[in-house]
Amino acid sequence: MHMRKILMLMLGVFALCTQLWAQNRTVTGTVRDATGSGVPNASVRVKGTSFGTTTNANGVFSISVPGNSSTLIISSVGFTAREIAVGTQSTINTNLTPVDGGLEEVVVVGYGTGKRVGSTVGNIATVNAEKLQDRPTANAFDALQGKVAGLQVFTSSGEPSSISSVRLHGVGSLGASSTPLYVMDGIPIAPGTVISLNPNDFESVSVLKDASATSIYGSRAANGVIYITSKKGSANKPATISVQSQYGVSNLANTDFYNKFMNTKELTDFWVETGYRRRGQIDTLLTDYPNDTKWYKTYYEENVPMTKTDLSVSGGGGKTSYYLSGSYLNQPGLAYRSAFKRYTLRSNLTSTVNNWLRMGLNVFFANDERQTNPYGSNSTNRGLALLAAPFYSPLDKDGNEIYGRIPGWGRYAPKYLADKIQGKGTNVQFNPSGYIQISPIRNLTLKSQAGIEGYDYISSSVTLPSYIGSLNNGSASEDFSRGVTKTITNTGEYKFTLAQQHNFTALLGQEYIDNVTTSFDASSTGQTDDRLILLGNGPNGRSTSSSKSEYSYLSYFGRLEYNFRNRYFIDGSVRQDQSSRFGRDLRTANFWSLGGMWKINQEAFMDDLTWLTDLSLRASTGTTGNSAIGNYQSQALVGTNTYDTQTGFGVSTPGNPLLSWETQLTTTVGVNFSIFDKVRFEASYYNRVTKDMLISVPYPYTSGFSNITSNVGSLKNSGVDVTIDGDVLKTKRAHITPYVNFNYNKNEVTELFQGKQYWIIPNTGVSWAIGQPVSYFYPIFAQVNSETGLPEWYLPNTDPDKIVNTNKDPNAVTSDFTPSLEQSTGINRYPPFNGGFGLNAGFDGFFLSADFSFSKGKYLINNDRYFFENPSQFPGFNQSSAVLDYWKKAGDQTQFPKYGVQFTQFDSRLIEDASFIRMKGLTIGYDLPKNILERTNFIKASRFYVTGRNLLTFTKYSGPDPEVDSNLTLGANPNTKQIAVGLNLTF
Repeated sequence: MHMRKILMLMLGVFALCTQLWAQNRTVTGTVRDATGSGVPNASVRVKGTSFGTTTNANGVFSISVPGNSSTLIISSVGFTAREIAVGTQSTINTNLTPVDGGLEEVVVVGYGTGKRVGSTVGNIATVNAEKLQDRPTANAFDALQGKVAGLQVFTSSGEPSSISSVRLHGVGSLGASSTPLYVMDGIPIAPGTVISLNPNDFESVSVLKDASATSIYGSRAANGVIYITSKKGSANKPATISVQSQYGVSNLANTDFYNKFMNTKELTDFWVETGYRRRGQIDTLLTDYPNDTKWYKTYYEENVPMTKTDLSVSGGGGKTSYYLSGSYLNQPGLAYRSAFKRYTLRSNLTSTVNNWLRMGLNVFFANDERQTNPYGSNSTNRGLALLAAPFYSPLDKDGNEIYGRIPGWGRYAPKYLADKIQGKGTNVQFNPSGYIQISPIRNLTLKSQAGIEGYDYISSSVTLPSYIGSLNNGSASEDFSRGVTKTITNTGEYKFTLAQQHNFTALLGQEYIDNVTTSFDASSTGQTDDRLILLGNGPNGRSTSSSKSEYSYLSYFGRLEYNFRNRYFIDGSVRQDQSSRFGRDLRTANFWSLGGMWKINQEAFMDDLTWLTDLSLRASTGTTGNSAIGNYQSQALVGTNTYDTQTGFGVSTPGNPLLSWETQLTTTVGVNFSIFDKVRFEASYYNRVTKDMLISVPYPYTSGFSNITSNVGSLKNSGVDVTIDGDVLKTKRAHITPYVNFNYNKNEVTELFQGKQYWIIPNTGVSWAIGQPVSYFYPIFAQVNSETGLPEWYLPNTDPDKIVNTNKDPNAVTSDFTPSLEQSTGINRYPPFNGGFGLNAGFDGFFLSADFSFSKGKYLINNDRYFFENPSQFPGFNQSSAVLDYWKKAGDQTQFPKYGVQFTQFDSRLIEDASFIRMKGLTIGYDLPKNILERTNFIKASRFYVTGRNLLTFTKYSGPDPEVDSNLTLGANPNTKQIAVGLNLTF
């Protein structure tokens, strides 16, 4: 009996141990991607429970599993999740399949190593190479317009060498720059460098939006960061040779403005009707000049050719990878003496020397020639050339183009001016950078990187002695400038995991930036022979000058990132910057950020929501700085002058030893989700407050200076970003993916200087007022009095503190136009609503992409109208046909007053709605099937396409171009449209 009890007890213990083993046991394994590499930080969870872990850096995991019937859910951002029944297995190895579109993108968020987008707390938008390359323009960032919610990109000129104006989430400063910080492969670059770059060398462009992403850059990241990643090769892969060639033509993007001017009959009838000329005088005039000329076709050429060719070789052997490229671009402008020609070379080398040493060298070189048409603004040689009467002609009696002065019009033919008054700029750009990276112990990475941004720019101009306007008295001038910016960065990054669930990344770093810019110029006059036009050939008017400017930054920074089970993410950063631009005791500033993200779809309670394939919440707050002002604003400087052949000295700038950093505090919250991996949605709200703005504050002239740069005032920007895209159709043969994104931004001035409630910026038509957005400040036009034919303007408020006139009393008007009528119009200077939409589609090798950008609430002061809608002020010149709507008799409801009264004043009528929708890109092409190319055993890929830029423009704006990014536009060289054919071959 005793033995029986002992046996039963042993059987019970065995059964209990068996049950415990069945309920809780350890399963190990490795998670790999399609290439066989381990997937780090992949989530491994037991379905229906809270048990979970993440893989280590090599994709290895170990998890305690209850019961034999358990199922593991293995997932990672960028891959399709897998469910695997455990059964009796103790080892489970699996491969994850990438989500359609390939592996998830890896981004660099500021120093250190890259990370997957889905594990990044910061708000980052990335535009890949496919959207950037093959654009028929030299401007690399033109392709970004309408692609990123919150990023406003405007191209203000049709000059081929122009760069886009770029702003993120509105205007961040009223005095300092609002341009983002540009970084290329870890090295900051100047905004002007972008035009020298070859967009086909870009792997991607990432826009860092919120404090979590930008604060690590501290000193210059107040306006966001645009990070350019250039292409790299792949080790142990055969060389891939790519040849890309493109040919196209350019024309004006929109000709509506140019076709609104009166023809010969309309103009001469108008002159007779108003009594400016008698009919007999007109008949005699038309006998001598029997023409009807469209003058814009004289000053802007049509179907101007452009060519572009790129050659690249990439690959790798052993442990070294390489990417080599060269390109040529020739893009003349439509206006005479307008052109851009560029040559580029790039070499990116990366080598893994051994298991602890890695190094890389990137070298970029560019040489370009730039010509820009100088006849804008008030010049009748292009900007105001439409004032030319249509009965004059640029052609002689035989139909040949006149070379010299145009009869009647009295101006020189544009080609003659371009030949006789020459000017061009030549830029040599050199951007080398290199790094050494070592891993002395596991998970520790030490990296030293250094880079140089250098340029030599020569601007030369010559007036030939044969020019009729200064016959036998030529002139020459030449300006030379050299800028060298050196950047040295040292970082240490350590990654470690605790208890297989707590993942940490710690980063410490130091950075030094130094810039020196020197320049000199010389000029002379009196050259008498077109063959001898150098500076030394001019005996008169000789002059020289030179300058030198420097600045430097010294920075220390750190970042700590943590995630738990690839589900909860927290990161924080700190940075200290010192800038030579500020006072000795105030040049140091500290910046910080804190951010978090919750990947809700990784929670067990989301397992049954299989349709919701991604759901994340993120939030961040932090500070950044702005120092984008002159290099010596804090210092009182002494200048020289010459008096009675002697050198004199005097205080040239007042200085401000209390000058310090402009700072921003930005808070962002956002959500993104995906439905069935087909519809993707992302939205975020931000609040951005700028304090201690760097503003040129007005002072009484009795002080000896009109303005002194000071830290004053504050500005708030708040708004939302929304991005939506989805796969309407996605099969092996066809796909259709539309997208839309937009940003709504509200700016508000919250504090000014010297106790002022508002400030009118002189000669701009723009005002700052507390509690209001930056607004236009002009006399407000009321109407043309239908009984008297006189214009009327609203009187301003009697209370000067109430600057917005919301009443507009029809009885409180005057016909006496004076500057005292200036008042806030309530019209925003900056557009609050910007975005883009389009689609990508394909079928059996054919592909199509269409991209539109739009801006709503954009306004411009159309200064052209002052000249083109003022017949009594500019008699004898052509005018817009709009002036035909003028008052003639009592009861007339007209746009303009009676003749003899000035038709147009500088008032609110000139402030026009310049909102627009523009087709930025349209590409249609065909990829030759691979099964056909394989027969050649030579060509790997072949693509033929037709592409267009700025093909359609929809706007109510009456001027040449609504996209101009300014408060006022006059004589703009308008945007152009291109149509090009291209062929890409890969060997």
